[in-house]
Amino acid sequence: MDGRLAAARIDRAPPPDHLLGPLAVHLEVIGACNLTCTHCFAGELPRNQSPLSVKEMDALFAQLAGLGSFRLGLTGGEPLMRKDLLDILDAATGHGLHPCITTNALLIDERWARELGKRELVWLNVSLEGAQAGTNDAVRGAGVFDRVMEKLALLGQHARFTLAFTLTRDNVAEVEACVELARRVGAHTAVFRPLYPVGTATRHPELMPTFDGYVDALARLERVEADSDLFALDPFSPSAREELRGVVTEGPGCGAANTVASVSVQGNVNPCSFLGRAFESGNIRTRPFEDIWRDGQSFQRLRAKQTGDRFTGGCRARAQFYNGSAFAEDPWQAQSLGAATESHPLPVLGAERGQGGACR
Repeated sequence: MDGRLAAARIDRAPPPDHLLGPLAVHLEVIGACNLTCTHCFAGELPRNQSPLSVKEMDALFAQLAGLGSFRLGLTGGEPLMRKDLLDILDAATGHGLHPCITTNALLIDERWARELGKRELVWLNVSLEGAQAGTNDAVRGAGVFDRVMEKLALLGQHARFTLAFTLTRDNVAEVEACVELARRVGAHTAVFRPLYPVGTATRHPELMPTFDGYVDALARLERVEADSDLFALDPFSPSAREELRGVVTEGPGCGAANTVASVSVQGNVNPCSFLGRAFESGNIRTRPFEDIWRDGQSFQRLRAKQTGDRFTGGCRARAQFYNGSAFAEDPWQAQSLGAATESHPLPVLGAERGQGGACR
């Protein structure tokens, strides 16, 4: 706030081999959506039976704050379909967490825009698939692009927001146009990340960008940055320098179990939801989150370098899809020829320096 970090010191010693708690947690607040995107990372919907209550989430938020977590990614499905979302946001910010809502924006109205704009620690990611209707609507449905543009005009009157683009083979040529679109609609930042082979995207491998196509898109984004007042943050992509990477684990790894964790709509805890249900390590309804983070079987397994583990960095979900195991080699990492690991690649372009605000 006002250029200063709004935080409190936690007087606790971290474990010797991992962080005290995840820096970011992705919480699925609803297992339903008003769209059926062709590459949705959430997989088959609806699956909204027995969702966590606000009271249960509030208890989770208190635990996360006590562990030093800061960023909270609220996902779905479509979070705005949850009628008590504002109560969830207030519970999170009440514990000092920084919630970021990933939304398709179609449910935004005057009330939503005003209420979201009142909450300083809340950020919105509005998802799009390209800079034009044809590219976007091929994934999200006919007419969606134009409807989102109308919603952004309303949202921009009250709240800051990010445009979040998932890079596919079909839209990597549009990254410059995506930056221009973000500037035109008043987005504070634009976020680009590649499509991951998870959820319904596993049925459409033809949509996956190539490694070379993704790296080329990043290079073109850097040139856009050089010719404008935008700035680029690229800490996790193949082009990042190894010496800038924060090391929080003894073995090679991505963010899963090291800096991030995921919680499903029913409370199941996973090092990364992209890895699937086989990696779930417990439920917050029956076991404290801290215990799962510290001692959960999948969390311990992902942190340790063991015999037969050929993962050398990158994305474990991509390794799982292309090479059959989360402990195999990520093919993109192999192609990076010794460049920095590429876990959670989120190059960010911000309309104002210092206005970072991206989450998954």
